[in-house]
Amino acid sequence: YKNRSAMKYILSILFLLQALTVCCQQNKVVDVGKEIVNVSPARFFTVGGEPVSNAKYIRVVEGTPYFNEAWMKGSLDLSDGHGYENLWLKIDLTDNSLLYLDADGKEMIATSVIKNVTLIDSVSGKKYNFVHSSFISCAGKIEPGWYQILTSGKATVFKRYIKIINEAKPYGSATYEQTIVTASNYFLLADSVFSPIKKFKALPGMLKNKKDELSQYISSKNLTGKTDADYVDLVAYYYSLFTQ
Repeated sequence: YKNRSAMKYILSILFLLQALTVCCQQNKVVDVGKEIVNVSPARFFTVGGEPVSNAKYIRVVEGTPYFNEAWMKGSLDLSDGHGYENLWLKIDLTDNSLLYLDADGKEMIATSVIKNVTLIDSVSGKKYNFVHSSFISCAGKIEPGWYQILTSGKATVFKRYIKIINEAKPYGSATYEQTIVTASNYFLLADSVFSPIKKFKALPGMLKNKKDELSQYISSKNLTGKTDADYVDLVAYYYSLFTQ
């Protein structure tokens, strides 16, 4: 009788250990720093994130804290070099966080260290490339946040969006309402120096040896610097001067 009871006890322990092993295998968490993982949204969701608070912008009545209010298809690279594609993303430019939709469609804030993000306009197909300030190599300090890359190469032009939150209490209301206004600044990275472009017409003087040619080009093309395309056009012409 004692031997039979002991055998039942041993079998129970073995059964329990087997069940625990299966459970652990099913709930495995991928550590992208230690494993090579396939590029898929399902994998990215296990990297790290926390739910978005629905009350965060409940008082906003005008404007948006995001680069685009709509979810955009996109891709990203983590600080360790792992890349992920076909994600639904938003960049929050008030606190420089990145949001994504998990497998159940729940809004999440990414907690991994992200190097760069590419967002794609589903209508036009245009791509918007962003890099975090932590990964811009230059001398001196840069204001933390996301910077859109307009041009890259010998001279790189960045655009930084600034979200200004204003509060006002409507007449007869007990609570404040918020409006968000978007402004932007441009920056030039050349010869490892990261500098603000205070005026568009000052850009030729910031690009070495070609000031006169670039100033003439601005006048001939009636460039004003009021659009991103003006910056892209001028820098493209700057590059062409070295290939002629």
